[in-house]
Amino acid sequence: MKRFFSPDETQLIFQGELAPLSVLKHDNVVRLLTAFLHSGLMHSVFELLDHSIFDELKTIGGGLERLSIKKYSFQILRAVDFIHSHNIMHQDIKPDNLLVSRSGVVKLADFGSARVSNNAAVPLTRAEGMMWFSAPEVLVMHPDYNKPVDVWAIGCTLVYMATGKPFLNGQRFPEHIKMIITKVGPLTAIQEQYFNNGKYAREMGALPVVLPPTDLMEKYGLSDPLLAQLVEACLQMDPVDRWSCSALLRHPYFTQDNFHARFPKELEEMVDQDQLDPLMVEQESFPPITTWEKFQEQNGGPVVETVDEKKCHRLPTWGEMVPTHVKEDSRRKAIAALRSAIGKVWGLVEVSIKR
Repeated sequence: MKRFFSPDETQLIFQGELAPLSVLKHDNVVRLLTAFLHSGLMHSVFELLDHSIFDELKTIGGGLERLSIKKYSFQILRAVDFIHSHNIMHQDIKPDNLLVSRSGVVKLADFGSARVSNNAAVPLTRAEGMMWFSAPEVLVMHPDYNKPVDVWAIGCTLVYMATGKPFLNGQRFPEHIKMIITKVGPLTAIQEQYFNNGKYAREMGALPVVLPPTDLMEKYGLSDPLLAQLVEACLQMDPVDRWSCSALLRHPYFTQDNFHARFPKELEEMVDQDQLDPLMVEQESFPPITTWEKFQEQNGGPVVETVDEKKCHRLPTWGEMVPTHVKEDSRRKAIAALRSAIGKVWGLVEVSIKR
């Protein structure tokens, strides 16, 4: 369950994260179960996933095994290819936001930074996404960046999965942009122009002139030559030169051993296996609600709620956790989803205790 602590931005939260997720139904995209307003705050309930890729890397203390990298990268590309086909860019792809089920199904999560591609009404800023996974055009504040920013983030994530270490990890912007130039390549002419107009140009002085290694395995610290080629296709300085996700799914890294033809069948079985897992939430997905007006209608219209002080000193009942103005059918579904989700969390706790 996720609660958003920005009552003044409820409509923006709905439009930016929940509305897209109500439409994006895919095996490799996290499933939104329900969403509702309570005390002016937006609440949403998602399917329960076992862990993230970041958790896995932290536990291992190094890179993942080769087959896991291939399976995970294939699913990540499927997820991003799917959202890009719906004209949505995620803008915050990183191991923390890639959740993994017990059977190994990867799900793209946290659409809080997601935007409709080329939506001129929504300003694009460097604040979206973590700097380590941000493309150079984002860092220099180019106003027209687009879907290739996600492809850059995928490339950084692939190196992280293979080595257990972030490939680009500058602590401040000046250090980070120098690291990109040193390890990947020089800024394009237009990127350098925007950089020179930014506030760090004077502080940094002249940009470094360095030629990164031509050997791709040396360049990215990888032992698999085809994986190094896949990363190179993602980490192109000019976004125009980055491969699309659909093209990356046909890269020799996946096709050489016919993996691209074999794995989708295995993935279907993994998804089916998850449905048998008692720790997975067995609820219907949230129905597509694409406008704020429709969401308000589902919740019984805009309502100003007051706090009952007598309820502040005890735990709320299931019914009290879902606002009373929500229509009865939606209310029952929300309560059921809450009950199921919290029950599964306690199940995980009990399993951990027994171990």
